[in-house]
Amino acid sequence: MADDTVLARGEELLRFTTDALTAVGMREDDAAVMAGQIVGSELAGHESHGLRRLPEYIGRARSGETDPAARPEVDIDRGGLARIDGKRGFGHLVVREATQLAVERAKKHGIAAVSVYNSDFAGRLADFSEEAADQGVATLLFVNTGGAHRVVSVPGGTETRFSTNPIGAGVPRSSSPHFVLDFATSAVAMGRLSEWRDRGEEIPSDWVTPSGHLQPFGGHKGFGLAMLAEALGGALSTAGTPSAEDAKEEQGVLVIAIDINGLRPLDEFTAETDTFLEYIKDTPVADGFPKTRIPGESSAATTVERKRDGTHVQRHAWEAAQKLAEELSIAPPAAG
Repeated sequence: MADDTVLARGEELLRFTTDALTAVGMREDDAAVMAGQIVGSELAGHESHGLRRLPEYIGRARSGETDPAARPEVDIDRGGLARIDGKRGFGHLVVREATQLAVERAKKHGIAAVSVYNSDFAGRLADFSEEAADQGVATLLFVNTGGAHRVVSVPGGTETRFSTNPIGAGVPRSSSPHFVLDFATSAVAMGRLSEWRDRGEEIPSDWVTPSGHLQPFGGHKGFGLAMLAEALGGALSTAGTPSAEDAKEEQGVLVIAIDINGLRPLDEFTAETDTFLEYIKDTPVADGFPKTRIPGESSAATTVERKRDGTHVQRHAWEAAQKLAEELSIAPPAAG
């Protein structure tokens, strides 16, 4: 591995991240959950949502932009429909709570939807869908940034209009890893673009416009999905949508949950799902192409490897973690 990384054990990263979050006022149990998501992203190979984001989260807590001790509240409750005021808490916890509420309500009503506003940003959506799938529930998540953080242009546009507006989905299989999707509607997630810039990598021309703005993936298809996330994640939740006016950064979310057992016995459904997914995986591929994997499998396989062998943290993220430890008067992460 190149000299621009540092080998570290997952448990050490988890200890450090938990300590850092606790140091800014987060309850220990909440800190452990959020740290698990951050380090889980690092272990899964999604460094853009891993350790490199921790200084940002800590900075938002220290500045008062985020309340690390927030207790989200349900302020609209109509059974199968509910809305959560995130109280400016970390999205890692707020969206997890919203997803679990949607799962519980789907178990009762067959299908449920929970919206979120007044929340700080969450990390990967895959974590929430994976947990729901473990409970036999399929999910769809639509997310925006309240009309702020406009970094993506429209196809052919010369100005930015919306954010990366991720969409997530999860479908249960007979066992984990489940069939889970988690993607930005931009050509690439902003975190990944930032990660590549931090590494000094050349930015692919299909990621950005000639003026350097992110663009939707797949032209009008990604553009359409981004608009869907604005409507369902932003407008429906009251988090906000893009306009000529300045907007406060927050995360708007809509979580839709479907109880599989409500329409078909779960074991029958997962048996058919497993069968068709294996058939897709068995598609012959041309020379030079990797064997097909179902979304969710690559991250799970990488996690197993990195838990066993350690993970190579990008040096810029490692050095930022060392500096953060000094600022918070906690033990820095140890290499090895």
